[in-house]
Amino acid sequence: MIINCVIGQAGSGKSTFIGQKFPRDQHIFFDVGDILRGMFTCFKGNQGNKNVWSFANPLVYSIMKKCISISSKTNYPVVFDGFPRNSTQVRHLHRYLTSPRLGKVEVLVHCLDINIDEQMSRIEKRNGGLDDYQIKRIKQSRNDFEGVLDEIEKLILDSRNHPVSYECKWYKQIDDGFILEEPRR
Repeated sequence: MIINCVIGQAGSGKSTFIGQKFPRDQHIFFDVGDILRGMFTCFKGNQGNKNVWSFANPLVYSIMKKCISISSKTNYPVVFDGFPRNSTQVRHLHRYLTSPRLGKVEVLVHCLDINIDEQMSRIEKRNGGLDDYQIKRIKQSRNDFEGVLDEIEKLILDSRNHPVSYECKWYKQIDDGFILEEPRR
């Protein structure tokens, strides 16, 4: 089974990348942010300091497990847009993937990294401005991205002790396209 995790800071181009790299009729897609925004639009503007609500994680984990289950039965690869978003979600995903019933799992982590000035510019264009919440969200997304990378690095180093293989692929953006870079870290 193949799982593609497309990660990056808020505004890094995850959805655009997925649209360019993964044909819709050949993958199972899970766009975490889109689902949560669609379900909980009533909270827009009332999020306070939280980017992920405490009650959202059980829902996210449940859908994640269902996508993986369907993938294992159909052999369609899964594409996670914005998942895992933080180190806790990496650990939760890994625990589920090491289940004996899943067998061999290959996780390709597609990393989109942008500098903070570009990130602020993109989010400002997307939202029509930057308020305190968006600035906090930018900082949090950068910290979360680093936390995800640290957790995945641990899993790569410990790969002899579990049946899941992890590979990080880094991309740079040029003219609205994404080009694979040399491995990092």
